[in-house]
Amino acid sequence: MSDQVSDIGIVTNIDGNYATITIDTDDSCKTCGIRFLCSPGSDKDKIITLENTIDAKIGDRVTVSEASNILLKLSFLQYGLPLIGFLLGIIIATQFTINLQPIELYQFLCGVLGLGIAGIISYLIIKRMAKKPGKFFRIEMLVV
Repeated sequence: MSDQVSDIGIVTNIDGNYATITIDTDDSCKTCGIRFLCSPGSDKDKIITLENTIDAKIGDRVTVSEASNILLKLSFLQYGLPLIGFLLGIIIATQFTINLQPIELYQFLCGVLGLGIAGIISYLIIKRMAKKPGKFFRIEMLVV
């Protein structure tokens, strides 16, 4: 799945108000920023379970698109949050290491510590997001 582009999949299972959709993989799946949301770590067909808002039946071909601005959120979590952690580490080190020499070394080490902590927090948030793909994608329409 890629930014703002709908992918076509086939409904393979219906469970109550939720439809399981199988999406064929292609070359773009290997570089997709949100590939962890549909069968992470798999080179096989991607499987995603979404709310069946259009009353699709098993065997129907449907389009699946982004329901929220997920790529922007993931970019912030992957790059922005660790950068903020690094900068906060440097700022905190500046406040508490005034008498230590060389101060730049302590600032850098605290920045790396902040980067690591923010990276772990980012990883945990993304891992929790991967368990609920229905919040980020939706079934758009039936394909004839």
